[in-house]
Amino acid sequence: MDPATIAASIATLFIPYLKKAGEDFVGEAGKFVQDKAKALWIKLRARLDGDPLSKVVLDEFERDPEAHADNFRAKIEEKVAADKPLSEEIAADVTEIKRKAPYVRVVQHMKEAEDIVGVKAKRLKSGTVDVHQSVDKAKKVTGVDIDEIG
Repeated sequence: MDPATIAASIATLFIPYLKKAGEDFVGEAGKFVQDKAKALWIKLRARLDGDPLSKVVLDEFERDPEAHADNFRAKIEEKVAADKPLSEEIAADVTEIKRKAPYVRVVQHMKEAEDIVGVKAKRLKSGTVDVHQSVDKAKKVTGVDIDEIG
């Protein structure tokens, strides 16, 4: 896995974890993802906190993951490109998580729309839903509509 993919993957994993949205995960797969995200975050902190610039980036990302995601991705990409063992460890963790936990990502960019739904599901047993909607002018917009989680 290349450094940019590793950085993007763990940023996507950490945003809900750090925002505590992951607490809403239910079931075995959700618990697995939470545990892996926590272990990976601890591993990164231990490896990067010794570098003052990295520590600042991690602290900012932890405080507000969405606002600081780009800086986090750039710093992780830089670090894994320079540290092959770290790159291999993170790639293995990400691969394991992807294998065990479903992930749904929807990106919608529209100038004008009506009655938009990013994801509509009767049940989401586990995993992550990531919806990004960018609309200039819209009526009736729904990001996620799930009848049951778990």
